[in-house]
Amino acid sequence: MKATAENVDRMDRSFTAYEFQSKEFEHPYHFHHETELVFITKGHGHVLVGNTASYFETGDIFFIGSDIPHRFHCEAEQKHSPLDSYILQFNPCCFGSLFTNTPELTRIARMISHSKHGLVIRKAPKQLFQQMKSLIESSGVNSIIKFLQLLAEVDKSTQLEFISAQPNSEVEVLATTKIHASIEWINENYHRDINLEDIALRTSMNKNAFCRAFKSQTGNSPMNYINNVRVEAASTLLLEGKQGIADIGFTVGFPTVSSFNRNFKQLKGVSPGMYRKMTSVFTDS
Repeated sequence: MKATAENVDRMDRSFTAYEFQSKEFEHPYHFHHETELVFITKGHGHVLVGNTASYFETGDIFFIGSDIPHRFHCEAEQKHSPLDSYILQFNPCCFGSLFTNTPELTRIARMISHSKHGLVIRKAPKQLFQQMKSLIESSGVNSIIKFLQLLAEVDKSTQLEFISAQPNSEVEVLATTKIHASIEWINENYHRDINLEDIALRTSMNKNAFCRAFKSQTGNSPMNYINNVRVEAASTLLLEGKQGIADIGFTVGFPTVSSFNRNFKQLKGVSPGMYRKMTSVFTDS
């Protein structure tokens, strides 16, 4: 399923904040350069963020990073009643280097970076919805103050979590390390029959030293990382719906159907078959 690009009109403002009311979210699977917060004030249904399928309901707040494909889809029985939400869209560079070079905003900058994996607050405090409504109604310098205050309060929420039980397997590693080269090789060759000894040789390390260094740099063992990359690739193929489930498992590099099912469920929380069924609402409509 291919995501379409969407242009966000900020109407000569640093960000866009508005109330959205409709019988359903009308946008297809899409992406835009702006980071987006979606406050669900009324409604429920399914949401697809990147390759991760989840749900939304009244009281949820979604934080979706720049250029991340996503789509909200209403439950069929709800389409006769209005869907209400507050939308906040902004380019992280809208204030220049404010987020990256201001020590007091370091936590907000980190939260914006994490949003590339998709974040959510379930049953968020009403105070955040009140702040968002106040931001929509504000203008001028006061709107900038309210904007920063809202982001600070969202960041302070102890309920903020990744939409996926385990975020995308992409990791940030210093380009100067030997591990970086091994990660690039894995990302290009995950579909092959991979031998850890062969990867270790590429870093001029023995297998045990390589595994220790890899986990220290990424928080994952090499094999877990490889399997996570394979699962993300399989998710994309499942969304496209052109191959059978077993064929997809073999295509992305899993040696057996059982290992594909086991690793997929461990990362996504559901089997490949259930994932395809859950995401069919986005591909069939």
